[in-house]
Order: sequence, then structure tokens, then C-alpha cells
Amino acid sequence: MIDKKRVLVVIPARMGGYRYPDKPLRKLNGMAMIEWVYKHASKSKYADKVVISTPDDSIIEFCKDRNLDFDKTSASHRRGTERVNETFKNLGSNYEVIVNFQGDEPLVLADDLDRAIECLIAEEDIACVNLFKMMSYTESEIDQNEVKVVTDVNNNALYFSRNPLPAKWLGDKTFECKVEICVMPMTNESLTRFVNLPNCYYEEIESVDMLRFVENGLKVRMLETKAEIKSVDCEEDRVEAERMLIKQYGVL
Repeated sequence: MIDKKRVLVVIPARMGGYRYPDKPLRKLNGMAMIEWVYKHASKSKYADKVVISTPDDSIIEFCKDRNLDFDKTSASHRRGTERVNETFKNLGSNYEVIVNFQGDEPLVLADDLDRAIECLIAEEDIACVNLFKMMSYTESEIDQNEVKVVTDVNNNALYFSRNPLPAKWLGDKTFECKVEICVMPMTNESLTRFVNLPNCYYEEIESVDMLRFVENGLKVRMLETKAEIKSVDCEEDRVEAERMLIKQYGVL
């Protein structure tokens, strides 16, 4: 709880993704990726409940075996935030802050989760907070799994893309890009508004949830993390994330 507001952290996860079909249950340093996410989220000082949201029986059986809270959802959702909303409704809708903490972010620690929640509470005119990290332009050019974002002077998102942003139109430049980290607290009102809005043009092209907010004129505040974080979208990412976890925790 923060400022008398109850906080629900939802971890959407499913099997069968086209980029890495079984990634939620792939192990990193001896523990399944989704369990790393659950472990870190559970250390939040604000989270009143942490739950894995999934349509898949294999993930549900995994949660049962390890006593992880879960909610079974429809298999028809096209966006993780829509799955988060179903779990929010299934649990009774009695939370003021809902966090979409995606299941492929095993390196995000509770400190950054809590900073994002604090930012949401402090800024009444924003719909959502989204973490980001800085990445070298060269690295971001070759990885379309990493979602890039450009922001205004107040760090509100202007656009998200899987292509490099900004462009190196005027020749060689040395600069970094802002890369989305999928930890996204929002109010119950903004979550409800998200699911009641139609899918948007650029949201469909880029396959990025946050563009539904941006295209409808709602503010997504980008909050930088300095932590060493690697999202997992393929086997090469898993190997790199495992190396980073071993560095952080030692061998389990």
C-alpha cells in the first residue's frame, strides 16, 4: 500500500509466443524466468498482492508446485495489459494501483518497481509510468525485440518503436537510445480506460501496449533505471540474463 492506495502487481505470461514459445519456464541460474520475476516483485514494499496471470495450464501447474499465486485468464488477449485487466477484475477490482510487470523482466528488482509506483502516485496528470534504460545506438539498431522510445522535455513518451529511434539521418552520430523496460504501474482508472479504448493504428504496427495511451493523448511518464537489466526475448537474451543473475546472486 502507498498513500492509502492498494497495489496489485500482475505478471502476465503465456506459452507459445512466436519469438520464444516456452520462455516463461526457461531456467536462468537454476530458476524459471517467471519465478525470478515473482521473487523480485514480492520484495516490493508497496505490493499488497503479486499474481501471475496466464491462460496456460503448464504455467498454472508450475505455480501450484511452487506456491505462487496465479489467476487463469482467457487465451484470446492480444495485449499483456488486457490480460492484466482481466486478473484485476477477477480479483475483485479493489486495488487503486495496478502494475503490469511483464514476465520476461527477470532482472528488474523491487527498488525500481517501487520507484515507478512512487512516480505514479506523485504525478496526478499521468496515466502510466514505464521504466527505461539507456542503450548504445549500435546495439539498439540490430535488436528489434528491444522497444525504443523518444520523450519530450518532461520525459513523457512521444513514440515507441521496434526500429531505432531517433534516426541517424545526418550521418554518423554517437548517442544512446532510450529502451523500454516493461514495468508499468497505472491507476485503476487508466487501466479501465486502456481496455475501453479501441486498438490504435501505431499500436498495431509496432505491437506496443503503451502506444494506445500515447495515441489517445494520455501521458506515459518514462522513468530511467541505472540498473543492469536485460529483457529476455530469445535464447541469446536468456544466456546473457543468466550471466547477469549469476554475477548478482552467485550460482544457485
